[in-house]
Amino acid sequence: MKEININSVNHAELVSGCQPPVPAADGVTKVMEDGKAGNQIQALLERNENPPEVLAGTTLHRPMRNFSPISGISKLLKNLYLCGGSAASVAMMQQLGVTFVINATTVTELTDTPLPAEDTRYLRIPVKDNREANLERYFHEVADMIEEESKAGGVVLVHCVAGISRSASLCLAYLMKYHRMSLKDAYNHIKDKRPQIRPNVSFVKQLMDFEQKLYGTRTVTMVYCHALDQELPDIYEPEFRTMELLYQKFRRNIARR
Repeated sequence: MKEININSVNHAELVSGCQPPVPAADGVTKVMEDGKAGNQIQALLERNENPPEVLAGTTLHRPMRNFSPISGISKLLKNLYLCGGSAASVAMMQQLGVTFVINATTVTELTDTPLPAEDTRYLRIPVKDNREANLERYFHEVADMIEEESKAGGVVLVHCVAGISRSASLCLAYLMKYHRMSLKDAYNHIKDKRPQIRPNVSFVKQLMDFEQKLYGTRTVTMVYCHALDQELPDIYEPEFRTMELLYQKFRRNIARR
């Protein structure tokens, strides 16, 4: 097993001369006076905060497609896969020809990922999935390593616990830096391949800053969600639209009393 020392990489490295791309959520429910409406909103929130690792059928009216034949693994590019920790088995990685594994969890969450071969490269990004975590410090180095492996003809698998927040954020950073995608386009691309992704709001803000540093622009903005009484990325608006409609209906019912 070739394990990479993350501390040996220059975390301060920034991209110079980048051209413009080609054309973060811990939900806090608002206290509700009406129990039924409050329960409906809370149920919607919990469903969005804790999506299943693998969804069947459709999610938020997005068809499931471009998945690998192996359950739980999402093929983002011909040489890049995304999944949760439980799906990262030796048999699966051997079938996909994985040569580089990136584990975006702390040692208290998951043990080291079992590797398919002795010469498989391995990298752990020890970051928790919370609003205080600084994942941006790893965006450049992880993107560089994925690109290096790709150019060498290798296959990269990125995972965290569920394949929803941390690992998805690292893949977003890679698409932005090396495939010259805007944050919005990169998010839509991965969302199409793996509908359950939803980086926490803090990570989205860090990706927004990353996009600003790369290209001098931002394609994602924060919008206020009344139902949660907090700001959310506009790319999450379709997911919370039903919740917002329930909240507005509740407010109208209160006003009539």
